[in-house]
Amino acid sequence: MNLSIRHFKAFLAVVETRSMTRAAERIHISQPGLSLMMQDMEAQLSCRLFERTTRSVGLTPAGQKLVPVARQVVDEIETIAPVLSQLSESRRMHLRIGVPPIFSASVMPLVYMRMQQTHPALTLHIVDLPLPELEALVRSGELDCALGVFPKRVPNVLRRPLFDFDLVYVEARTGPLRARSRGRLPKRLRWQDLPDVPFVELHPAADLQQQIDKCRAACNVARRDGIHLHRLESVIGMAAAGVGPAIVPSFAVPLGHGAQLAVATLTDPVLSLAFHLIMKRGREQPTALEAFSTTLLAVIDERRERI
Repeated sequence: MNLSIRHFKAFLAVVETRSMTRAAERIHISQPGLSLMMQDMEAQLSCRLFERTTRSVGLTPAGQKLVPVARQVVDEIETIAPVLSQLSESRRMHLRIGVPPIFSASVMPLVYMRMQQTHPALTLHIVDLPLPELEALVRSGELDCALGVFPKRVPNVLRRPLFDFDLVYVEARTGPLRARSRGRLPKRLRWQDLPDVPFVELHPAADLQQQIDKCRAACNVARRDGIHLHRLESVIGMAAAGVGPAIVPSFAVPLGHGAQLAVATLTDPVLSLAFHLIMKRGREQPTALEAFSTTLLAVIDERRERI
């Protein structure tokens, strides 16, 4: 059975006017079109709804039983429609997005301020948590989406690459390469030219650190055990304090690092990794997400020029 709200509204128009012609005028369709619609309704219900005469249209017993049902259906749909529309509008104007803490500190302030200027009616809710927790919140539906480096596919989660990022070498003003070159660090640095000193690193089990270690090994670059941490913001803080150099994603480097941190893009090879947006599979994409993604990518491009 495939009866629509339009069928029920047309049926009630005929009931109230007792005329196919006047009912057709009321609901703004042709009289033949209304007749075909009523014939379709009778065919789907397997009963006659109307007794037609030359002067008026009356109801059969089956048609009389359908009247209260049709009125209830139309009334309930017309009552709930504005509520659903308001919810939809609210969803379009709100975006709940999860980001890892380092991204929240380095990139999201610029994105947030830009969105306030360009889309003042949009409310951006930012949740800064580690990636496993963000992934769980996306799966549960508590977040519209999340951003981060998600190298593995996850059931029931859609993963979309947003942009690629490079790995960069960072060291403090007292770092080994700046000391060797009188305070200067080239903008590009080969993996083979990394200093043979202990580095500040992520925990060896971290996906990003495993990618870094693979590249070191492929380039026959020796590594010496240094300090291991669980968060990128801690790695950058330690490097800036002079504990040791570090290898981090380009998006994680704070802007305005000035003399505190020297940065060089690692080359030969350039290791580009994907930064993703994830959503729960089957979830409707919020309208606001497109505006957010456009703003985010613009900010990323500007950061690349400044680092």
